[in-house]
Amino acid sequence: MKIVLRTICFVIAMFWTFVSFAADPAAQFREKVSALHGMTADFTQHVFDADGDELESSSGSFKLNSDSHSFYIKTEEPEESLLTSNGKEIYHYENALEQVTIYSMDMINKTSPLWIVLDHLNRDFNEYRITSLGKNSFQLIEKKQSENTGVYSITFDDQGLLKVETVDPNKQKIVYELSNRKFIRTIPSVEFVFLMPNGVTVDDKR
Repeated sequence: MKIVLRTICFVIAMFWTFVSFAADPAAQFREKVSALHGMTADFTQHVFDADGDELESSSGSFKLNSDSHSFYIKTEEPEESLLTSNGKEIYHYENALEQVTIYSMDMINKTSPLWIVLDHLNRDFNEYRITSLGKNSFQLIEKKQSENTGVYSITFDDQGLLKVETVDPNKQKIVYELSNRKFIRTIPSVEFVFLMPNGVTVDDKR
């Protein structure tokens, strides 16, 4: 009888642990984001003011590889521009100005949704309060508040990353919606190499 009771207690304890883990939004979010390695997609971006009025919109395509912290974001409308990184430097090319600005990776906002996705293999997300907004949707708020603290909502579906919303301290909201998504284990590093156009102005801020 004692053996049976101990067995029942063990099963109940294991079941309770599983249920608690499954119901933990932070654990659910880590599981979702940890599955993301390489990805390509088209995007639309909408910016709204505090009253909900749309200020601007843009669209383009991107690809990222979280294993190497590399990304390539090409905006096509309303103006062409390119933001890309090989994991070491960041290049921002503004086609209309014929100017390239170079930054070091240390200058990227380490709390931004982009970096959350790119650096998920190296962090445990303890610096955020993570809550569930419904099935496959999560809200992240930095525990250590500052004047630049934002609120991030990241949504997945059965395929993977689907939508990202950010709300800054001034209540301005930016919504990124993804389409034509492809999830790839890894993307060749050559696809993140920036080829300097001829005759452009270079502003090196590294």
